[in-house]
Amino acid sequence: MTMTGPTEPGFDPPARHPWADLPLRLADLVIIVALAIGALLALRLFLSPREITSGLVISFLIGQNVALVAIIWLIAVVWRRTPWHALGFVSPGGRWYRRVVPLALLVQVAVILTNVLISLALGEPFDNPQIALIMPDPGDWTAMVGILLATSLLAPVAEELALRAVLYGWLRRHAGPLLSALASAMVFAILHGSLILLPGTFLVGLVLAWVYERSGSLLPCILLHGCFNAISTLLVFAVAANA
Repeated sequence: MTMTGPTEPGFDPPARHPWADLPLRLADLVIIVALAIGALLALRLFLSPREITSGLVISFLIGQNVALVAIIWLIAVVWRRTPWHALGFVSPGGRWYRRVVPLALLVQVAVILTNVLISLALGEPFDNPQIALIMPDPGDWTAMVGILLATSLLAPVAEELALRAVLYGWLRRHAGPLLSALASAMVFAILHGSLILLPGTFLVGLVLAWVYERSGSLLPCILLHGCFNAISTLLVFAVAANA
């Protein structure tokens, strides 16, 4: 994947990218990572003695994403006084919004094909370890809605703020778009915690980095990420219901 992309109107990069005004330093990234890991471990420690239920999974998803947003807000906005536009909260233009759903569907197909190729290479069915975690009890519509909202609304905001606005933005101040995209996509894939999911999530991370590079806005990244997660979650529910 290259970071050049089409050059028709709407794909042209902005005159000034948001990370040009990003005041974060390497030490800030280290502090954010350390606090995020500490918050995640604290949540797991608090929830570990309990039986894993859909309600517990939803609470964990909400807790980790709220904690991540709070940490970035405290370090970037309160401490370093980062302006919101430097975190990508600017309008990308209407054409990017219209491209979100088609692009999400295209990425979904690409990830499914990637998983099929992995399955063929391994000679066994593709086993997504996240399915058992996010799949609620059959007929538990409240849990389904809760998980769908957590994965398609909260997670995209927190992850895009951390991995595109902060990580990719910091990398772009010190490196070119391709290296920054590869590094941030790899971190994105690793954080999902599964080796078999790594190729697919790496691909998604590359696409999201490309969208941030070309649009200069975090908003289409959040929407694209949310649409992708919503489609993935609904597919999991549909497959489990048919099974």
